Amino acid sequence: MKRILLAIAAAASLQACSSVVLSTAAMLNATSPMEADPAGFEVAVTIPEGVVVPKGGATMGLANANSKLDQEFNETYALQQRTTTDGQTLFRIDPADLDKVRAFQTRAIAWETDDPDASSGSFSVAVAFCQVGDGPAPDDRFSVSIRTEPDGIFLPLIRNAKVADALDLIKEGEVNTEPSPLCP
Repeated sequence: MKRILLAIAAAASLQACSSVVLSTAAMLNATSPMEADPAGFEVAVTIPEGVVVPKGGATMGLANANSKLDQEFNETYALQQRTTTDGQTLFRIDPADLDKVRAFQTRAIAWETDDPDASSGSFSVAVAFCQVGDGPAPDDRFSVSIRTEPDGIFLPLIRNAKVADALDLIKEGEVNTEPSPLCP
């Protein structure tokens, strides 16, 4: 089975397809993941038949660097999958990891407070899909939404993107296609 990796960072590659919701991208750019409650971050992915998200296939990455101290920290957390009562599949930070994420945020905020010019950071979310059976049809579509507050509304980030466009990213080498140990 082939792994299809779709990262929110790759959303910019889909802009030509008019699938990226620019207002959500701008809102996320203005949101500081180092100050937001990590319990509020959730990602909703709507995928067609023929693909599944394997256990451990959704991850969140945090990176923080301080050039003055010559230190850098990168952490990746497997997101916990849950299904709502109406059948929607969501991915959130595992409650067992919330204290680790908050400790990361505390360090990042301290660095930013001490010397804003020396501090930088990033936040990313990646979701791996495993092909099932014959996989999705090329004209099938997928969507990604995100929320940053507990019980907040989901804002569309990628809306009705063509699976074929994501597959083209793979062919062009813009998305990692190494076999995933997560896919059976």
